[in-house]
Amino acid sequence: MIEIEIIVSDEVSGMLTVESDKVRNYVCAIIESSGFSDAEINIVFIGDEQMIELNETYKKRSGTTDVLSFTLSEKGDEKLEGEVYISLEKAQKQCSQFLSPFEEEVVRLVTHGVLHLTGRTHDSEEELKDMINETERLVRSFFNSGGTK
Repeated sequence: MIEIEIIVSDEVSGMLTVESDKVRNYVCAIIESSGFSDAEINIVFIGDEQMIELNETYKKRSGTTDVLSFTLSEKGDEKLEGEVYISLEKAQKQCSQFLSPFEEEVVRLVTHGVLHLTGRTHDSEEELKDMINETERLVRSFFNSGGTK
């Protein structure tokens, strides 16, 4: 069974414009298409203040970032467990920078974070190109299908 929990912190309450059910179904579809039938994933929407704390504590990087993924299961486990944290404040800033709608940027960050949970990385130029292409394909499919993969 795949369980997806959507959590919105008080810090950004009211900023999320994508329906939680659509995000949940979308993430579930990505997880299933990656070969997992058992998963427990939290998608957590936060602000920059909380993201700075997470980034500094767990990644040893100063400042904020847009998305962080934490895989909580061990490699080879049958059940995929993890959390994806997304700064809605950072996503909002990136909209004007990348000239994309806020909802699209949020879905892009969700996609990127979930792909990391499924084992995708971008440690090389080729992996980065592949991950960007897969992310963009999935984002287009989200909007073309009305909120599901």
